Amino acid sequence: MALEARGVTIRFGGVVAVNGLDLDVRQGEIVALIGPNGAGKTTFINCVSGAYVPQSGRVTWKGGDILGLTPNALGQRGVSRTFQNVASLHDLTVLDIVRLGRSLGRGRTERRSLGLFTTRDPLAEELTETLLAPLGLADARHRPIQMLSYGHRKAVDLARAIAAEPELLLLDEPVAGLSSREAHELADVIRGVRERHGCTILMVEHKMDVVNRTCDRIVVMAAGSRIFDGSSDEVQVDPEVRRVYLGEP
Repeated sequence: MALEARGVTIRFGGVVAVNGLDLDVRQGEIVALIGPNGAGKTTFINCVSGAYVPQSGRVTWKGGDILGLTPNALGQRGVSRTFQNVASLHDLTVLDIVRLGRSLGRGRTERRSLGLFTTRDPLAEELTETLLAPLGLADARHRPIQMLSYGHRKAVDLARAIAAEPELLLLDEPVAGLSSREAHELADVIRGVRERHGCTILMVEHKMDVVNRTCDRIVVMAAGSRIFDGSSDEVQVDPEVRRVYLGEP
């Protein structure tokens, strides 16, 4: 397995947000992590991405323990993520933000990172053609992100994460708030990222049409625990999943 989580437990005061979670993602696989609000999905992603440190358990990426590493250290190990809520980042342009993502990727030294922000940046054309154009952002590359629609800001956040050239991409509700057309277009981009770069993807998402369009496997969480792991066909008939989502006895 490329990503392995064993017995991950995270508490906030008396609330158990993630309860002894075991989860595996194979190299090059796209796995959806779904469940009701409050199931612990984003909390787990925050754990893997270095925002939280669990009280117990272990998470490894390609055999190395990654719990407690900073986002910068994780970036050097090929781990990148998007966020559920996209910040405006003040007056940074779309291209600036994608450059920032590239600067945090594997093998970036401080000198090379600073070079990404010069006016004669040789990577600008490459980033525009390979990342911004497929997301419909090429014409907006010099616009401040705060001037873009919510859907376009979500796309910029995805471009930033992909710019780091990740081997493990963590997506937290990447199509939340988007129209059906925008969501399906972004889902196709996500699959394209896997096809082109071979990266492993763990995606938190609520929209099942996007999950079915994008993912190879589905893991369902409820009350901090895993209650299902299987295919999109199997999840629709699983009795425990139907009980949690539909209230069936």
